[in-house]
Amino acid sequence: MKRLTLAVLIDAFGHDLLQEHEFLPELADRRPLRTVLGFSSAAIPTLLTGRWPDEHGRWFLYRRAPESSPFGFARYLAPFEKVPVLGRRVRRVFEDSFAVQCPLTEYYHLYGIPLRHLPQFDLPGRRSIYGTHAIDGVENLFDRLESKRIPHRIWTWSTPEEENFRSLVDTVKQGDHSFLFLYAPVLDGVMHGTGTQSDETADTMRRNEEGIREAVRAARRSYDEVVLYVFSDHGMVDTQRVIDVMGRIRALPFREGEDYLPFYDSTFARFWFFDKQAEKAILTELVTIDGGRLLNEDDLRKQHVWYPNGDYGNAIYLADAGTVIAPSFMGEKAPLAMHGYHPDDKGSSGMLLASREVAPEVRGIVDMAAFLEGEAGWAYQGEKHGAIS
Repeated sequence: MKRLTLAVLIDAFGHDLLQEHEFLPELADRRPLRTVLGFSSAAIPTLLTGRWPDEHGRWFLYRRAPESSPFGFARYLAPFEKVPVLGRRVRRVFEDSFAVQCPLTEYYHLYGIPLRHLPQFDLPGRRSIYGTHAIDGVENLFDRLESKRIPHRIWTWSTPEEENFRSLVDTVKQGDHSFLFLYAPVLDGVMHGTGTQSDETADTMRRNEEGIREAVRAARRSYDEVVLYVFSDHGMVDTQRVIDVMGRIRALPFREGEDYLPFYDSTFARFWFFDKQAEKAILTELVTIDGGRLLNEDDLRKQHVWYPNGDYGNAIYLADAGTVIAPSFMGEKAPLAMHGYHPDDKGSSGMLLASREVAPEVRGIVDMAAFLEGEAGWAYQGEKHGAIS
């Protein structure tokens, strides 16, 4: 008996958004999935390894590690960055040359990180989390499928989403795999640019829904049983407020890059200190900035993101849900919707849709790797279970 487990990860499709839309209503098991503190750079490795960020080591896209930074050459171009017109050209040349000289299989983006700061930072993820041997010493879902020789295929952000859905349909028609995994990233970007309630967001959801249904219809003709799981890594919250953390900190009488090193994300501001007075003044200032809060060690430990060596920051400020830090290293203007808030905040949870009942123990993205591994094994071994209706 030929069986297929089809898994579709839709980035940023939160449970709150799911409740507002009739999306794949034929899937009866519909539940929230608790996410982790951080962005997809932490959530997706957690989802695919079943380990917390303080175990697999990937929290933010960038961590401070000057000894292993691949951006050393940026220091020679940094003096030109603020020169009108020339600065943009210099940065573009650096970005293009880095992509050629240091090819990575994991997603990365330099955004607006100042060239003078780049040599202080490393990319904790250089090998794609969607491939095998992605994290030294930590197995992911695809390592386990390989070790069990379960026939599978993966589609990721490296090729266009529409093309991936077409390829998925072609693949299920062949009937050669037990487990198929497709990552759909477009919805995340659309909501950043247009908000969660826009026509563009609704259209993207509709295209996802149509692509999934087409794949299921094709799979039914090639397999005796098909089980479908659609899930996400986190949710999305419309922007309601913007705060200028960077401006407040730069107004203090301390030298950025010498007395302290900052990293301004859209919902986090992270700092490393090299001067006691700067540390004291910056911490005092952060406490007074309405719209967020400083996270203490207890907060970080509870969310499994405590790094005692300060790899990701000696002080970490987190914005409240719906609040965006702008300008930041991510851009001058705030996106219309954002994620990366506390997992307890409304709008943060991901979601899981299933064509058959899922065990109640599957409550968070950290539970998904083991769950999907089991479902892939079910399809491969051909055990008797109910199929999608």
